[in-house]
This record gives sequence, C-alpha cells and structure tokens, in this order.
Amino acid sequence: MPTATGMGKTYCPQCGWNRGEAEKQTRLVLRMLPVLVIVFDAPLILWIFLGHAQIPELAALCALSVVPAILVALVVRGKMRVPFFTRK
Repeated sequence: MPTATGMGKTYCPQCGWNRGEAEKQTRLVLRMLPVLVIVFDAPLILWIFLGHAQIPELAALCALSVVPAILVALVVRGKMRVPFFTRK
C-alpha cells in the first residue's frame, strides 16, 4: 500500500514502487531551494547592508523573503507540483 511521500510523490517503502520518481523530485526541490532563497532574500540582505532600511520597505522585503518557505512547504505537502522540471 503506497503511503509514504517524498516531497509530494507517493511511493511504496516496502517494494520500492515509484521510489525513483520520489527521490528525483526531492533532489530537484533541494537543488532549487538555495536558488529560491538567494533570489528572494538577496534584496532584503542588500537593502539592509546598504543602509536603506526603513520600516515599510523592510516589511515588504520580509514578506517577499517568506515566499521560498511557502513554496517548499506546498511542494513537500503535495499541494503543488514543480511543473517546469517534472513529467506527469
């Protein structure tokens, strides 16, 4: 009975059914995570280090920097697929 999940992909831990696909998707998400963090958190870090930190701007940049965590949580829970790199 396939119940275990690997980043949203169902696989059978006893017989190994679909384990390769689950591991492939897990590796993909883990490779994308640093890129997501760099893209979404870099503006916040640069803005702080450049000395332009004002409360409204920091609030907007902090809200933007939470996006990677939300995306990863949705993929891990299986609520969202990574459509660009995975086949159906």
